[in-house]
Amino acid sequence: MSTTEATPETPSQASAADDTASILAAARAKSSGKEKPAPKRKNFAEKAWNESLKLIRRIHLYSGIFMLPWVLLYGFTGWFFNHPGYFTGDQVTSFSAADVAGGQLAVLPQADAMASQIVEELNIESFLVDGPEIKLTDSRAPEFSGFLKFTVVAEDASHDVEIDPVSGNGTVRTTFFRDEDKSDPDLPPANPLQDIRGVQIPENALAKAQDATPQVLSDLGLSSGTANTGRRSANLTFSAEVDGTPCIVTCNLGNGSITALREDAKAEIETKSFLQRLHLARMYTPHWNVRWFWALMVDAMFLSMVFWGISGILMWWQIKRSRLWGGGFLVASVICAVLLMVGMHDNLSTSSRGRGAGGPGGGARPAAAEVETDADVDEVAAAR
Repeated sequence: MSTTEATPETPSQASAADDTASILAAARAKSSGKEKPAPKRKNFAEKAWNESLKLIRRIHLYSGIFMLPWVLLYGFTGWFFNHPGYFTGDQVTSFSAADVAGGQLAVLPQADAMASQIVEELNIESFLVDGPEIKLTDSRAPEFSGFLKFTVVAEDASHDVEIDPVSGNGTVRTTFFRDEDKSDPDLPPANPLQDIRGVQIPENALAKAQDATPQVLSDLGLSSGTANTGRRSANLTFSAEVDGTPCIVTCNLGNGSITALREDAKAEIETKSFLQRLHLARMYTPHWNVRWFWALMVDAMFLSMVFWGISGILMWWQIKRSRLWGGGFLVASVICAVLLMVGMHDNLSTSSRGRGAGGPGGGARPAAAEVETDADVDEVAAAR
């Protein structure tokens, strides 16, 4: 049986151990004698601010969850508006300008050349009526406002052709006709009242309100005049039976026109079109119906988006380590938004002035104006 003999402790080791023990004992005595500082009591304002931040975070969280369907709706439908050819089920064919029509699309007149020609023609026309002189400037580069679009209806399909005026490349979106698109002569018409132009009733809410509107303005101390209904008048929609067939009848209160739709003949709306129409649906109605509540949700979406922006900034500011990067992104966002809005304001205000004016409708090729004059065109241009 073996035994282990203990190694005797040297004086230096014993002294080091005593020193360590004394240091630990002194530290314990010092810590036990020192009172822990009492936590700082928060005043009412600090408590209210912290509770407000908690409430903001909760609202931010649960409103985002509740409004998720509308966020997805407006996001996807906005994308659909920007890319109308997607998810239509149509056949899409792309082409290069050099590969079709003998290369004619590859040499389309460019914007600057067309602008010069327009100015020349304007000067000729202006000279004939003793008008002002027009000069082309370089303060705004000539640009096409959109793509060149055409519709071609063939026997079996409808083709929507879109051509880039700069490159000449383009796409063709083809919608093939289906058998169900053809009307069945044996079926009753979807509008059983199509032969009735309209009706006029003696008690018309729109007519009475139209007669009273000038007096309303006078009673309010405002300048008055003739009241016009505008381009779109209110409708009255109700259900009725036409020869025993349930129908939805709509009467335009402005002109009395009647439209009836059989309940079993309501047109089917493809999913993409339905979602886009939801995106555009707005305005409250006089009755508490589904459209009224949809308008309420549109307002809720507006409030939510504004709240998310403000509450997001508040929550970002609470995280000190992210303030620098977040501030940089915030400044970049503001600069980007301002520049885009200024540019879009100029673009929209310019395009809106020329929309629908100065030419024949329907996309027809404009005919040259016939002017009775003995002056030669070249001589007129040289004179200008």
